[in-house]
Amino acid sequence: MAEHPHITVASGFYDALAKGDLDDLRDRLLTDDVVFHVPGRGPLARDYQGKQEVLGYLAQLSKATTGTLRLEPEDYLAGEDRVAAVLRIRGERDGRSLNDHGMQLFRITDGKISERSSYPHDPYSVDEFFA
Repeated sequence: MAEHPHITVASGFYDALAKGDLDDLRDRLLTDDVVFHVPGRGPLARDYQGKQEVLGYLAQLSKATTGTLRLEPEDYLAGEDRVAAVLRIRGERDGRSLNDHGMQLFRITDGKISERSSYPHDPYSVDEFFA
């Protein structure tokens, strides 16, 4: 059975992120008006709108964790215009470790990511990790 096309887009996002390939994200995987919703009360929690803000946010995550942040998908659920990724989130920062799990919900428009919402299992630990 062939992989659902929305899963292909979401897994491409995680592959590009793992490689640090922000050009691939910008050129192939994100709509111009993409929005990332980042929950919590920490310094990174807010909505990021447009490719420039989203790519800046992703670069900031990588820099804050000196490249150790890993979003590791474990399973996908696909629908008509959305795909959910169940994932493990790992990283190191200033002698601290992050090891959480959660879900990211993507809206796919014309084969690209137009919106992403994150739902960490423990948003307070994520806030504390990036504070």
